[in-house]
Amino acid sequence: MTKRPGEAALLALVAAALPGVGHVFLGQRARGAAFCTIVLLTALTGLALGPWNDVAPLAEYARTFLIVAGIMQALLVLDVFERARGRRG
Repeated sequence: MTKRPGEAALLALVAAALPGVGHVFLGQRARGAAFCTIVLLTALTGLALGPWNDVAPLAEYARTFLIVAGIMQALLVLDVFERARGRRG
């Protein structure tokens, strides 16, 4: 686990760039791969449904998928920060 707050903040920035990468850098490869897959598939599903077309009946579902992917990503960044600081196992 990282002891210095600067290192934890750097890991959080890395985690914000791509889902799961922060967990991989913390040595949790399976967790990182799972989170990367889940968040990216959720976002890609949202994009595939066409959120930019207001007329399409699936546009609301598409936006919901994208919002959920964004919330998951934000929570993953916080999780990496907490784990890097040693507050979570």
